[in-house]
Amino acid sequence: MAKKVTQLSFADVKGAIDCSGDIDCSNKGLTSLEGCPEKVKGTFNCSGNKLTSLAGAPKKIKGDFTCSSNKLTTLEGGPEEVKGDYDCSNNHLATLGGCPVFIMGDFSCSGNKLTSLKAEFVSSVGTTLTGGPELVEGDFNCSRNRLTDLEGSPKIVGGDLDCSFNQLTTLNNSPEVIFGDFSCSGNQLLSLEGAPRQVFGNFDCSGNQLTSLKGSPKKVKGNFICSCNHLTSLKGSPEEVDTFECSNNMLTSLKRSPEKVKGNFDCSMNQLTSLKGAPKKVKGTFNCSGNQLATLECELKKVGGDFICEENAQPFTEEEIRVAKNIKGNVLA
Repeated sequence: MAKKVTQLSFADVKGAIDCSGDIDCSNKGLTSLEGCPEKVKGTFNCSGNKLTSLAGAPKKIKGDFTCSSNKLTTLEGGPEEVKGDYDCSNNHLATLGGCPVFIMGDFSCSGNKLTSLKAEFVSSVGTTLTGGPELVEGDFNCSRNRLTDLEGSPKIVGGDLDCSFNQLTTLNNSPEVIFGDFSCSGNQLLSLEGAPRQVFGNFDCSGNQLTSLKGSPKKVKGNFICSCNHLTSLKGSPEEVDTFECSNNMLTSLKRSPEKVKGNFDCSMNQLTSLKGAPKKVKGTFNCSGNQLATLECELKKVGGDFICEENAQPFTEEEIRVAKNIKGNVLA
């Protein structure tokens, strides 16, 4: 016999909640938001309840809106205007239909059952496809869903975009500009074609099935991480990065690696027999350990941090390394 769910609305607990500023009705066993005020001057937190719908929710919220960790299957009936963050993570959402067009803060829909960021909207004039928010001024987090593409994603993301640990096979329809970090790690990507053209933070495409870096931005103002892929070449890598990490691939050459590396350069755990193609100067640490190197001869002349070359085909001494290279930090050979 199915267990009967006790119905409990916001109106039932309203007397025990201060509704003058921030409203916190989280973890109260609510099954309905009926009875909520239409406008909230602060934040509204209804997380950790038993909600399956946002019907009855406030229409305008001046602060953050959090409805995470419920049993929501839709965002229909939710707020139309949220001036802070919008968090609908860890629900049962299969669509983002019903979310506001503009999010002034961060937007998180991670940990749901989304297979697409598109939503089908049926009206009196017909059926059209809409997506999630068109503009997110803060971070956009759609990680840990079942997304196979990014169609319907915001056109502009003012903060970070995290679409990691989905089932993405393409980056087509990505936002063109991301003002923070971009992470598409832990997917099934074979190519970076369609990736954002400008990323002002870090770019992390690790843990995919990439065999090439074609499609990556020319300049990444933060770190570029492409470790744990199937790369046999660095063709297509950015020209300029902060830190460059290409460890745990199948590289046999460093040709076409970035010309300018402002931080660390990590090419450890590959199949390198030569360092030819490495940048002339690395301002941070240079790590080429765990390869098949028998020589360190290459264009690299100056390392501002440590030089690490342990576990290669031939052991190297600190003395011979310092004679060949200008190393400011420690030598681990």
